Amino acid sequence: MFNLKKIFNKWELNYSTQEVGEYSNIIGRLQNKGVKYKTKTISSGGGERGGYGFASTYQVYVPKEAVHMANKAIHHSKH
Repeated sequence: MFNLKKIFNKWELNYSTQEVGEYSNIIGRLQNKGVKYKTKTISSGGGERGGYGFASTYQVYVPKEAVHMANKAIHHSKH
């Protein structure tokens, strides 16, 4: 079935980190400014042939039309 919502609802990767504290800080800044976001966590390691230990990458996506607002919230907000 053809889904128009997926075509018109474009999201762009806006921030990526492996530090959970930094990830939480970024999410808080976006929430404070009312910026919509989605997150994705990519984990590697710890499994068969996955190497040693665990490593997670936290990715933050925002709608394409909100990229400028998200960048302003992330990089120009008071901590």
